[in-house]
Amino acid sequence: MKNLSMSQPVKYLSDRHGTRPLLRRLTGRLAALGVALLLAMAAGCSTLTSTPVVTADAAQGWALLPINNLSETPQADSQALTLVETRLRAHGVQRLDTYAPMQQVALRTLLDPGARIDEAIDWARQSGYRYGITGTVSEWHYKAGADREPVVGMSLTLLDVVSGEVLWQANASRTGWGYRGLPAVADSVIAQLLDKVRLVNTRSR
Repeated sequence: MKNLSMSQPVKYLSDRHGTRPLLRRLTGRLAALGVALLLAMAAGCSTLTSTPVVTADAAQGWALLPINNLSETPQADSQALTLVETRLRAHGVQRLDTYAPMQQVALRTLLDPGARIDEAIDWARQSGYRYGITGTVSEWHYKAGADREPVVGMSLTLLDVVSGEVLWQANASRTGWGYRGLPAVADSVIAQLLDKVRLVNTRSR
């Protein structure tokens, strides 16, 4: 049997056309995977289901309609509306009002969210608004346990209040890591949802 000297493995490992390029490729791939993992950890887990992207006119009047709160967190709907308003204004919507005449809301509309939405759409139509945006909050809380991960799940619907047509609808959910606050995760979810609404300003053309 032929003896193998100790110099042979060393020679093989030092071959510039053999192992080293492979090691460099592996190192590069591991680095890329590490970056992807860090990005995933920063973003948390998220899901999104949406109808096709829709184009809407930011120069028209927009009405923030009631958001139905199905979560166990009080006033999660109000917090969501505030974040939606901020996002829409940041994207150029200027005429934007919220339907919130609580002193005029009948008991039946408080017990029946659908009736309240219908009244809000009537108000938006009579007030001359073109678009109405509503939705539902399904989750808005921190998980129990040591990590206290924030969880947000909600849907948004864009309506043409003149015709009553649903122009766009989507739902999304996101789980953040323990170092992220609930408002930050909620804002990320709303940004992810509204990313499917392409806003143009016809007055600037």
